[in-house]
Amino acid sequence: MFNKAKNAPPENKAATLIKPDTRSSSPTGSPTSSARSSLSVIGSNTQVEGDINSDEDLTVEGRVSGIITCKQHTVTLGSKGYIQGDVFAHTLHVSGEVKGNLVVLHRATIHKGAHVSGTIVAPCLVLEDGSVFHGSIDMDPDNDMLKSAFNDTSGKTAKTAALSKTTNTTSQKAATVTPDETEA
Repeated sequence: MFNKAKNAPPENKAATLIKPDTRSSSPTGSPTSSARSSLSVIGSNTQVEGDINSDEDLTVEGRVSGIITCKQHTVTLGSKGYIQGDVFAHTLHVSGEVKGNLVVLHRATIHKGAHVSGTIVAPCLVLEDGSVFHGSIDMDPDNDMLKSAFNDTSGKTAKTAALSKTTNTTSQKAATVTPDETEA
């Protein structure tokens, strides 16, 4: 019994240690609130007519008529949200309705219940069961529309794509031995 009593206090101490860890995650929640400040939300009762340029994540719960440009961040369209116009984003999540072109640098996900009409250009695309899509899809990472849309960004992917295009054009015109061939 004496050993059992010794085991009980360390368990209580462990529980006490867990509580500060849980509380220490609350201050982590405080930086999350500062991370939330880098999120723009268009509310469900809001209508926007015009172009939107954002340097932070964007969530659309309302209606937008215009071009959304969020090239280095995520655009999320809520289940009751509506976009009429083009969207340029690093990552895209669609649960509502879109009528326009979607040009996405990384990954586009069209969730169950979403309705999309237009062209989707994205190297990675997920169409969930229950989503509706009318239009065309281009998943070529070397797509000219994708390259030209993201050439202005300072992201490494866009610079790499532009550099790759320049290198390919130069090697095609010159027809010289590339560094890879000299190493082989």
